[in-house]
Amino acid sequence: MKIWIKFLTGTVLGVFLGLLLPVQNSELTSFFTFLYSLVIQIGRYCLFPLLFFSIAIGVYELREDKQLSKVFVKGIAFLLITSAALVVFGIVSVFVFSPDRIPILSEGSPEKITLDLKQAVLSLFPNNLFAIFSQDGNYLLPICFLSMILGLAFTVDKTLTKPVLAIFDSLSRIFYHILSFFIEFIGIGIVFLAAGATLQIRAISDIQIFAGLMSLLAVDTLFVAFVIFPLMVYLLGGRKSNPYKYLYGILAPALAAIFSGDVHFSLAMLLKHEKENLGVRRRIGTVSLPFFTLFGRAGTAMVTAVSFVVIIKSYSSLGINLGQVFWIAGASFIISLLLGSVPGMGSMVSISVLCTIYGQGFEAGYLIVKPIAFFLVACGTFIDCITASLCTLVIAKQENAQTDHELRHFV
Repeated sequence: MKIWIKFLTGTVLGVFLGLLLPVQNSELTSFFTFLYSLVIQIGRYCLFPLLFFSIAIGVYELREDKQLSKVFVKGIAFLLITSAALVVFGIVSVFVFSPDRIPILSEGSPEKITLDLKQAVLSLFPNNLFAIFSQDGNYLLPICFLSMILGLAFTVDKTLTKPVLAIFDSLSRIFYHILSFFIEFIGIGIVFLAAGATLQIRAISDIQIFAGLMSLLAVDTLFVAFVIFPLMVYLLGGRKSNPYKYLYGILAPALAAIFSGDVHFSLAMLLKHEKENLGVRRRIGTVSLPFFTLFGRAGTAMVTAVSFVVIIKSYSSLGINLGQVFWIAGASFIISLLLGSVPGMGSMVSISVLCTIYGQGFEAGYLIVKPIAFFLVACGTFIDCITASLCTLVIAKQENAQTDHELRHFV
């Protein structure tokens, strides 16, 4: 059975289960919190070792083929353009369609949420290099950075590094097969993720007050996923293949992104589907996908910008001036580049940080959208997943490192 069918079946069963179970039961909530953590950890089980060995091989091969600088330059360009474009698109949409203000029913004590950038930089160079392998698993950059350095070092003396290269190549393939084994069973876990998500939606009291924002984000998300990105693939990918074929090829990772809200979890799925379905070679996929996962959070940036505009409109009837619009766009864009250490709940963390930076009494502003946190995170992570996949696909096409596969051969 194809993986996407397992994931879709798991989604349907999970939603049905979530509709049958009682809402706001503390024991049930605790149980689903445990299941959520278990499924996410199983999905991410061998992600770090796979990336450690694969990135080194990918960087070495790209360097040997003189493609490394071109891949990184194109990756940075796509990352910046997609994030900026989706922020602008989101802000324009929120002014055009103007969703209803959200009533401020109550205000709790805001939690101080910050991004510790100093610690993030220091984590790249720990006192003991081996400490990189014992981190908590929420920050990919240190291990990716070390792997990239090793990949570059492999090109210095090929006679000396040849045995190590063979070991890295072998371990990369071994961990890929281990990852593939776990992915085959993740469809069962999707049942619990979907059930938990359904319970969260059902638990929202007065959900109608969020209908405007949720409807706008749903439309924006679908338009970006099924119009903007397919058009990008068609125009920049050679105009030879149907872009919707590629969206079909990443259906399983997209579902994983929606119900997990975790970019590391969806990255594990993407590594397999990008190779098996989209035909992207390992040297491109294992370098580009983690890069976009770390820095290319275009969907999260869009959701942050849209949500913050609605928050300001909900707090004040004075409107938003042009200077504020530019500030929101710039801040949402910059924060999205700094979320590498936040694999889960990205949109809510980003909105919270934006409220804190903005100040002026808006520090607790994120609390009014907190009841729909799952929905905001799901929209952001879904677009983040598609951004990473399709931008990587276009880069691979332009570098002649991609082979189209027939639909019947998709996993």
